[in-house]
Amino acid sequence: MATFTFYIRDDRYSVPTLAIVNTNTEVAARVLATKRLLESMHHTAVDVYEGEDLRFSLTLGEGDRRLQ
Repeated sequence: MATFTFYIRDDRYSVPTLAIVNTNTEVAARVLATKRLLESMHHTAVDVYEGEDLRFSLTLGEGDRRLQ
């Protein structure tokens, strides 16, 4: 089990929201980070760390959100 730290950037706040996530793989962390990114129209990016190492960042650009 690995521990990942998500820093969720939100256009309403000057500091990112912190989330600690335990998953079995980095792929599972990527799935969870994608869900967090898409759960609010205010989320603009998620930076994912394992320990002090940045593993990946997910971002949304202009027009990436789809109306449902």
